[in-house]
Amino acid sequence: MTKLRFEGGVGSIGSSKVMVEDGGFRVLLDLGDAIPGERGLLMAPVVSRPGSELRDRLRVREAPAIEHLYRREAVGEVGPEGGGDGRTALFLSHCHIDHVGLIGWVADDVPIYGSAETVRMLDALEAAGEPLEGGPHHVQVLGEDQPIQVGPMTVVRHAVDHDVEGASGYSVHTTQGTVAYSGDLRLHGRHPELTERFARRVRGAAALVIEGTTLSGDPSAPMRDEPAVDRLFAEALAQTPGLVLMSLYPRDIERVRAFLQLARGAHRRILWPEPMARFLAAYGVVGVETYLPQRSPAEVSHDPAGFVIQIAMESLADILDLPLGPGSLFLHANGEPLGPFQPSWQLLQNWLRFLDVPFRSIGTSGHAAPDDLHHLVAEAAPATVYPLHTADPFRLLPPPGTVRILPRYGREYPLAPALGRGSEQDAGAGPK
Repeated sequence: MTKLRFEGGVGSIGSSKVMVEDGGFRVLLDLGDAIPGERGLLMAPVVSRPGSELRDRLRVREAPAIEHLYRREAVGEVGPEGGGDGRTALFLSHCHIDHVGLIGWVADDVPIYGSAETVRMLDALEAAGEPLEGGPHHVQVLGEDQPIQVGPMTVVRHAVDHDVEGASGYSVHTTQGTVAYSGDLRLHGRHPELTERFARRVRGAAALVIEGTTLSGDPSAPMRDEPAVDRLFAEALAQTPGLVLMSLYPRDIERVRAFLQLARGAHRRILWPEPMARFLAAYGVVGVETYLPQRSPAEVSHDPAGFVIQIAMESLADILDLPLGPGSLFLHANGEPLGPFQPSWQLLQNWLRFLDVPFRSIGTSGHAAPDDLHHLVAEAAPATVYPLHTADPFRLLPPPGTVRILPRYGREYPLAPALGRGSEQDAGAGPK
């Protein structure tokens, strides 16, 4: 019998982990960590004990107790059985911490697959001195539409659009039907055709596991597209007489490249904190310049309208040496801090008020708007839909003919539309 089990992402944004089991074989879709500052017991200032990091995570349920997944020495004698058994494979949707954050603990004999861009980004992070927790990765490149056999199951990767290159959804073809997994996706980005194509290719799946990040927001609020983000950035550069500070998520490589080009057109240079510059250069982004506190302030002070400076929260005090005030501007484009749920968000606001720097948000979500989520579910027309990666899964309303199941953490769900097409299961439904 084919079963689904949800080991993360249940009732929260991020930390996605979905297990599909068939005939004693296991396909694990993503192995993410919690979003920093969202919730959890191992949050700053609390840290795991050296040498016991994974064991601590397992004990407080911030890592799933999955047999034959982790390295034996990392699990120790009190956790699940370590080391691979030849029956488990891990597939990654994209290179965000809430989807790949725990893969450094995976045993070397457990295969891990992802897109070429995901592997390149993981390599660039390691080269830049930002290694994974647990150790180096051993992710293998999986081409789009390239099938991988895991026992009786066939797994196929499909490109989707997200705010990171190489984002993927998957279809897992089992003995009892297809399980489709969206990863993170959207329709308002630069490549909506990829997400639409994924929905068509998994049409009629027995189950669709779909992210629902934006279901917690205002469904009537319009979702800004990436060209609009570019326009807002260009307008801000043209209208600001002084220095522009910026917080952009460096893993959003397409936006990084777009902003670099727009800044050049506005006769401004973007300066990056050294760790971010190392990562971008290792990934292959050209034209990356580093902000060096011991040298750059004098140059920036001489021509503040000629620069944009990306901030890093850990070195925020460096901006005390910069020419800031009402003629300056801070642009938040989805970088750190990610949002008000992080304690550092209010800290940043306090700094900007102290320095008299206006704040403006110009970014857009990497996740599909509620209306687009409903459109994608209708296009995919699965027998059953499981909303994941959201605090409000009950806000996903499937069309007639699709059963909605709100998953519970660690529960097993047989791959079958138990109530028949056109009915719905509410929160808490499913096997006991």
